[in-house]
Amino acid sequence: MRLLEALLRSQGAPSDLAALPWVESSYYVGDYSRVGAAGPWQFMSGTARHFQMNMTDEIDERYSWTASTRTASDYLLYLNRLFDDWHLAIAAYNCGEGVVQRALSNAQTQRKEYGMIELPGETDVFVPRYSAALQAVRQLEREEPELSVILVPPGLDLRLLAAESGIDPEVLAEHNRGFLKEITPAGQRNWEVVVPSRRASLAFQTAWSIQRDRYVVKSGDSWTSVGLATGVSVNSLREANNSSMPHPGGYLFLPESGRVPVNSNAAASAGFFQYTVRSGDTLGGIGALVGVSSREVALWNDMSTAATIHPGQKLLLRGSPAEDSGAVTIVRATHELTHIVQAGDSMWALSQEYGVSVEQIMELNSKDSAALSIGENLVIKPE
Repeated sequence: MRLLEALLRSQGAPSDLAALPWVESSYYVGDYSRVGAAGPWQFMSGTARHFQMNMTDEIDERYSWTASTRTASDYLLYLNRLFDDWHLAIAAYNCGEGVVQRALSNAQTQRKEYGMIELPGETDVFVPRYSAALQAVRQLEREEPELSVILVPPGLDLRLLAAESGIDPEVLAEHNRGFLKEITPAGQRNWEVVVPSRRASLAFQTAWSIQRDRYVVKSGDSWTSVGLATGVSVNSLREANNSSMPHPGGYLFLPESGRVPVNSNAAASAGFFQYTVRSGDTLGGIGALVGVSSREVALWNDMSTAATIHPGQKLLLRGSPAEDSGAVTIVRATHELTHIVQAGDSMWALSQEYGVSVEQIMELNSKDSAALSIGENLVIKPE
């Protein structure tokens, strides 16, 4: 929260806007909605591309606390300049500036302000929810960890940074979900990484001094100690290095990370399925079956990451079950809600009818304009 407030202030935006991701994503950086919005600020891919956010197979800045917050603040500042009203700006953030502009144009009242115009039902509750979240945030006794932003070089494996600076690798990965392979993209550009403040100075120095793509073996290292420090399983480490532990000063290579933002599997998955816990399972290991962290598994099952699990227990996972994952029962499958365009239909009318935004319909159907053709089959909701 403090990090968001600092980033917003640095952009010239009100720090109170830091309450908005609570409404959008519950401050969950790996959030991915059923309509394709991603990250703490819930950017659709089309909007993200419009603002030139990086989205490649190496990075998705919608999941970056720093990049997404700066982009959101720029967008909200633009909307506030456009409407000269923060309530309308926040409404437009939810449903799109075009929807708000049309509502203002169609208003049957002289008072062209929020609460006096007709907006989609989703947006009507969005602004009050933000106001309630803001009041709650102001009353919170904050105990969140202090976070800082450091600049690191390209091609840096964040698991190595974690190991060499004494940061829990899962914590570092959780705060930097935008790096899809836990490696900063190669090239000329340096990258921002979020780290615990108490380790920020050491992490910065370490990032610019260590081997960026391999682990340097130290005296006393073992497969277990290196695995714990980097967050890589011992079996994966052994396999990547032909089961040969080098002498101190030698190198160990890390396998490709399997810990990725939830959308990488969930977007095109069959939905949620039921997994039966086996002897020796951990939340982290179960999450790895669908490429997510223990936190996602805990969130999906309304439990703490420290909760004890036992053989035979049923857990919900989101993704596609592995063939060898044991007794798995699909409990919910993806289904689409579609609409065949008829005479008189418009994007605006459909958005009101189905309770979604115009932008969401356009994004789901890869449309560059709101124009419709009679007989056209539109995807309204992906599930």
